Amino acid sequence: MHILERVENYVEEIKEKPYIYKIQKLGIEIFKNYINANGLDIREEDFHKELLDKLILLWIPRTKKYLSEAEVYQVIYTIHDIYNYINKEKEISTILEVYGEEYMRIYKAKNLLQKMTKDPVISVDPIVIDLAKYKEKKKKSNYGEIATTYEQALFEVEECKEGGQVILNKVAQGKTYKLLLEYPAYKYLKKGDLIHAIIKRRLFYVYWEFEEVRAYYLPQAVELLNLT
Repeated sequence: MHILERVENYVEEIKEKPYIYKIQKLGIEIFKNYINANGLDIREEDFHKELLDKLILLWIPRTKKYLSEAEVYQVIYTIHDIYNYINKEKEISTILEVYGEEYMRIYKAKNLLQKMTKDPVISVDPIVIDLAKYKEKKKKSNYGEIATTYEQALFEVEECKEGGQVILNKVAQGKTYKLLLEYPAYKYLKKGDLIHAIIKRRLFYVYWEFEEVRAYYLPQAVELLNLT
């Protein structure tokens, strides 16, 4: 049986429990979209853990910019259940234990950083857009700030000090950047985290700032990012 067939069987069973189906609906959609977008409707016995890691470590952070921490946990919980349903005859996966809390942490960090960048999305559950911020962001995108230097790259968190001083390392180049983050945002960053972002430094300023956060990855994603 192919993966999507197994997922449909899973959905039919879950629909018998409306409350659980409501909670898992988003995760089911994400899983199915991942399979379709990457041509992975393969035989269930060929669906291995590495493909699941790519879904969790790369695909979700790249394609789902706006998720609340609660939604993230529900998504991981759902993927955990689907994967174990597909692999009934095999050893039960501990996806929830490995990724659950850490996934909520990185999305908490990303959501707080996005607020600092004046991202127009002010709420992610449900999504609410501040029109004034949206217009300001769109206007700024048409021209750069005068005497401001920008860097766009994949950055690794090298150090995060009490008080908010964060040192980012530009992956593959070894160049470092110092940022000063507000509380509580810096509390959720950890050494090794990977952030695809645009940062900026204004003339005469010592510290860099986040201009835009495009994706936030767990440290385990580094090897997969090097392969893509």
